[in-house]
Amino acid sequence: MKTIREIVAICLVGSAGLVAHNLAAQNSDPAKVSAYLTTLPNAAPPVFDEAKQETLAALAISCSDHPQEAPANRNNYLWVYQKSPEILEHYDRNRAFFGCANWHDAAASVWMMMSILGQNPKIRLASDIKDIATTHFRKTNMDGEFDFFNAERPEPGMNNFERPYGYAWLLKLYGETKGGLLPDDRKMAVALAPLAKWMSERLVFYFYDLKFPYRSGVESNTAWAMSLVLDGANLSENTTLQTAVHNNAIRLFGKDKNCATNFEPQNSDLISSCLTEAALMGRVLPQDEYLKWLDAYLPPVYSDAFQGYAKPIDISHTNTTGANAQVQELARARLIALHFQRAASMMTISYALPKDDPQITVLRRLAALNATWGYEKLGLSGYEGQHFLVTYALLYENAAKGPAPLAPPEKPKAKDGAASDTNSE
Repeated sequence: MKTIREIVAICLVGSAGLVAHNLAAQNSDPAKVSAYLTTLPNAAPPVFDEAKQETLAALAISCSDHPQEAPANRNNYLWVYQKSPEILEHYDRNRAFFGCANWHDAAASVWMMMSILGQNPKIRLASDIKDIATTHFRKTNMDGEFDFFNAERPEPGMNNFERPYGYAWLLKLYGETKGGLLPDDRKMAVALAPLAKWMSERLVFYFYDLKFPYRSGVESNTAWAMSLVLDGANLSENTTLQTAVHNNAIRLFGKDKNCATNFEPQNSDLISSCLTEAALMGRVLPQDEYLKWLDAYLPPVYSDAFQGYAKPIDISHTNTTGANAQVQELARARLIALHFQRAASMMTISYALPKDDPQITVLRRLAALNATWGYEKLGLSGYEGQHFLVTYALLYENAAKGPAPLAPPEKPKAKDGAASDTNSE
């Protein structure tokens, strides 16, 4: 039986012959694309140095390690199921994701910290990240998480708590740690495995049972959840989940046409519904099929309908001094995060195009511009932005490095030729 790596290699070799000059988008005029590029401001990808890594990690740490007071209208997770929210006793011993005001952002923040640690194990905040990786993920903590999700809910609909978005972040975190090369990765992956298995099995049924996708610009967006899940499934080599994402993405989105780009963004979106779907389909369709699909789905980059992605997102309507200041601050932070999410999606789309397609340069220029605008507004997000905005920044930074990996990295070889155990205690 072939391994995932062998299957991936065969697919890559088999599809190589499909990449040819005549595969460039048919509804896009190369000359107009080139002319349009000259109208865009020069923009290099933001420098992602250690200082910026520390800034992102510090915000995630401050969020992840401290439970936040529950709003009066939300009774879930750390707060018992009753009218008056109440923080559970000993939450730090029987829960792992207890910060950041909600479960999915706590899981996403831990992913962000572990991803940065894997890229720069000597970062000055390494000890703080490792402390969270240890204290939050003891067996008792994860047993509490598993029991919480596996328990029956007293309120109707709460059995769907955090599905699919929270599940997607947990599985992305699990893939990151299972495919990681550091001892802390190994420990966390072992701790996460039971809950990851539980969520993976339920997501497979969820995707196959889904009659219509959610296309909004918020966390419930189906294509966005599938993208995060696919990252985790590839790194953890979960073929059942990979297949579920591939099959159902094609089933749900394969016939889509003429996405309404001019409707973006709406109110407080943090996801570009059009770009997110286009990015996902670029990962699940063969290149020749994808180009035909993309032609029918997105307008040309130089068209008026695409120009919303070439401008900074207006946040001037968010008033953070009025009676609903908290709501407005959250809306502002989400719109800032949308810059990074757009940028990450455009990078992913660019990787799915033939290497000689002139749209690649345009998409990457627009991605750099959007990321720059996001960083410029980072300080305007307030606390409501700290618990998720930096996660979206790292999603862009990782996408800027290249396509998402199709499998975990090979372990380094020892001098005697045998694979070394970099995860040994």
